[in-house]
Amino acid sequence: MEAKVKGRIWIELEGEKYMGKGHLQLLYAIQETGSLNGAAKKTGISYRKAWRLIHQINEMGREDVVLLKKGGAKGGGTKVTAYGMQLLEFYAGLQKEFSDSMQDYLTKHAELWT
Repeated sequence: MEAKVKGRIWIELEGEKYMGKGHLQLLYAIQETGSLNGAAKKTGISYRKAWRLIHQINEMGREDVVLLKKGGAKGGGTKVTAYGMQLLEFYAGLQKEFSDSMQDYLTKHAELWT
């Protein structure tokens, strides 16, 4: 019988959620669409929630993670900053380390499941 460990991780700063799976999905969608509205639609959340999540990580972080440019005649746009890209890379590594570590621990105790 194959056993797998599953879990969710997020980062908190000063006891408040800073970044988790939803933030990451939104950031990847912003990269893909170049638009907060498009990213919200792609991830299945409201524009208001998307704006709140981006505002939260921009306010709590060391520097802006996303740059928002209002629309208008020439259109707006949304861009993940270089710092935001570093956070995406860090979080992807953190998820892998977490999953690998937990799976290794589970495997060491396989006698409990087999």
